[in-house]
Amino acid sequence: MTTKIEIKGKLPKNPVVMEGFPSMGFVSTIATRYMIDELKMEEIGCIKSDRVKSIVVVHDSKPMHPIRIYGKDNLVLVFSEVSVPIPHTGEFSSVFGKWFKEINPEKVILLAGISGKGTDKEHEIFGVASNGELEKELERLDVSKIEEGILTGISSELLLDCIENKIPVISLMAETRYIPDPLGAASMIKILNGLLGLNVDTKNLSEKGKEIEEKFKEIAEQLKKGKEDHKGVGEYSPMYG
Repeated sequence: MTTKIEIKGKLPKNPVVMEGFPSMGFVSTIATRYMIDELKMEEIGCIKSDRVKSIVVVHDSKPMHPIRIYGKDNLVLVFSEVSVPIPHTGEFSSVFGKWFKEINPEKVILLAGISGKGTDKEHEIFGVASNGELEKELERLDVSKIEEGILTGISSELLLDCIENKIPVISLMAETRYIPDPLGAASMIKILNGLLGLNVDTKNLSEKGKEIEEKFKEIAEQLKKGKEDHKGVGEYSPMYG
């Protein structure tokens, strides 16, 4: 066995497939986990791979595969609690490519977090789409278009594979500055609500995110003060030359 997809439940015809592998700020993982819970999605399969072997996750005392597939209505969600090692992203992408040819998805949505750009709009969502129709959808939802840049990791491999195989694809990226970043994930879900006609309530996620961000800001201030105090000591003590 190298890498293979196993489906045990029933797949809808021409589904919308969403990918949530770990990314910066864990926004993709948090967003997809939250959607699974809120939409009460059913586990319908998993991905088995020698590349991420010897890993089992436990939830509610139940051992589970770290990369699982969930479904409800026409939505199929790939949720991963482990990162795909960079040398093996091509292999995973190839397996997904073959699977996409079998299930013929209506479109594929890739989620990721990107480093904060310091824009006025905190937790801004950026996007890349494979065709004009999807680009109009992103414009309607006020998703900022990426004009220039470099994308890396499993999402970038899947993006290229979809484009090469003429599968409609959108890559959504949330600006993030914190780890973890529930507010970035909440911003992502709001866009997905508009894109897919969902009604996932992000109130709980946003409240948790505000708590985490306040803690990070407090820590950052303490670190900043510590550096300033250290600088002051250096100016007046012969121990710091």
